[in-house]
Parts: sequence; structure tokens; C-alpha cells
Amino acid sequence: MSEKVIVEVKPITMYEAKKILSEAITEIGEPLYEQKICLDYLNKFAKLSPEEGKKIVEKVLEVNDKIRPEVAVKVTDLLPIDEEDVKIIFAKERVVLDREEINMIVEICALYLR
Repeated sequence: MSEKVIVEVKPITMYEAKKILSEAITEIGEPLYEQKICLDYLNKFAKLSPEEGKKIVEKVLEVNDKIRPEVAVKVTDLLPIDEEDVKIIFAKERVVLDREEINMIVEICALYLR
């Protein structure tokens, strides 16, 4: 097994994580216990494609330039359905969203809810 070097650290959606983990398990064969549990979880809850996840992250980042990528990923993973859900996600953030921005985020997520 070759040694891996961390080149970059960036937040990814659970949709991207599902793709990466699936490919890794295919490559190595039998998954570790933790990998199997994680993949089972992702199969149950990650219903969008990695491309759709990236689109949502991009659209959320466009709502307000102060939104951090980590929070945009969290929004994408959780897909809030109403204003209260968005407020909870942003509760500990320094950025304060107005009602219009909150509604924009809800509308973006509504496009991808199934």
C-alpha cells in the first residue's frame, strides 16, 4: 500500500463523500467496519448526486458573500425546508441573514428535495 499525503483540506458534501468512499471500497475490496457503517448511512441519507450537491453549495455561497464554505456544505447536507431550519444552521455563525436571504436558501433547497 502506498503512502498518501494530504495535499488539501476542504469541506465536502455527504454526496461527494459517498462517491469517494464507494470508489475507495471498490478499490480495496472488503471495507473496514467503520467504512461499511459510514457507507450504509450515506446510502440511506445521501440521495442527490455529487454534482447536484456542488450546485447547491455554489448557489448558497452566492446568497451572501460572508457565508463560509463549511456552512454552505452543512446547508447542502441538511437541505432545510423552512426558515427555522436555516436559522438553526446559522445560529453560531457570525453572518446574519435577512429574511430574503433565508428564503432564498429555502427555495434553493426546495428545488432538490425529493
